[in-house]
Amino acid sequence: MTRRRAGGPLDMSKLMGATLGTAKLARGVEKARAILLWPHAVGPEIARLTKPRSQQGSTLFVEVRDSAAAHHLTMQRHHFIKRLNELMNDRNVTEIRFSVGTVKPPPDAPRSAPLPAPDRARARKLVQDVQDPELKQVALRAAEAITRARKWREEQGWRACPVCHEPSQEQPCKACLRTLEDPNVKRAARSLIRTPENLPHVADTLGDSGRNAAKYLALAQLADQLDLLAVECVRGGGAAEYVDFLRIQARVYLCLHLEKPISALRKSDLQHLPEKPRQVLTAGRGEQSGQ
Repeated sequence: MTRRRAGGPLDMSKLMGATLGTAKLARGVEKARAILLWPHAVGPEIARLTKPRSQQGSTLFVEVRDSAAAHHLTMQRHHFIKRLNELMNDRNVTEIRFSVGTVKPPPDAPRSAPLPAPDRARARKLVQDVQDPELKQVALRAAEAITRARKWREEQGWRACPVCHEPSQEQPCKACLRTLEDPNVKRAARSLIRTPENLPHVADTLGDSGRNAAKYLALAQLADQLDLLAVECVRGGGAAEYVDFLRIQARVYLCLHLEKPISALRKSDLQHLPEKPRQVLTAGRGEQSGQ
C-alpha cells in the first residue's frame, strides 16, 4: 500500500522556484566575492582610493577619484587580477575596468591631544637621589617625560590605580593585577595583617610594586573584618568585648594605612577608617579609642 506524505504532494513549481532561487543566489554570491575581496587584493591604501561597483561576466568595474588614478591603476591591473584570482582559487576575474566615479575621501585621522608641559617639581623629586651631575640631567629628562605622560592620562579622565597610584583606565591597572596574583605577594599580605610594622621590609624581597600590592591586599582584608566587627558591635549593643576587639583591629589598619607605628596613632587618625567602624569608634565608648 502506498502511503501519502504527511505534508501532501509536493508542488513542483515551488520546488523548481526554490532551486532556481538558490542558483541565482549562488551566482550573485560568486560575483560578490571579487567585490568583497577587493580590499584584501589591493591593500588598504588603494582600497581607500577605489570602490568596486559591479562585475559583469568576468570583468570587474571599479570607480576611482580621477582620471590620473584610473590611468595609473589600469597599468597595474594585471597584478590585481592575479591577486584576486589567488584569493578566490579560480579565474573568476579576467579584466578590470577603472572609471572616474564618486569615491569619498578617507576621513581624517583623529588627532590625539598634545602632551601637556612636564611637572618639573615632581620630576626633580623623582631624581633627587641621583648624585652624578651628567647622569642626573639624563634622568631628569626621562622623569619629565614620565610626568608629561602622567598629566596627559589624568587630563583624559584616568583615575589613580588604588595599588600603584599611577593614572590608569583599569582599576587596578593591568600591571598591578598581575602582581596581586603573585603567591609571594599574597603571603606577604597575610603577614602584614599580623605585623603591619614590617611593611618597610617587604620591599627588600618583593620590590616597591610587591610592597604596594601586599599592602593593598592586607588593607582590603582588614577593611572587610572591620565592617563585620562594626556590625557585631551594633548587634551586641556596644558590648565592651566587641568594641575592644574592633579597636585593636582598627589600630592595625591605621598603622598599615598611614604607615606609622601604633604608638604614634592619634584620635584624629580615626577619620581614615572605613565608614562603619569609624562610626562605632567615634560614638560612646569608642570615642576614647584614638590612641
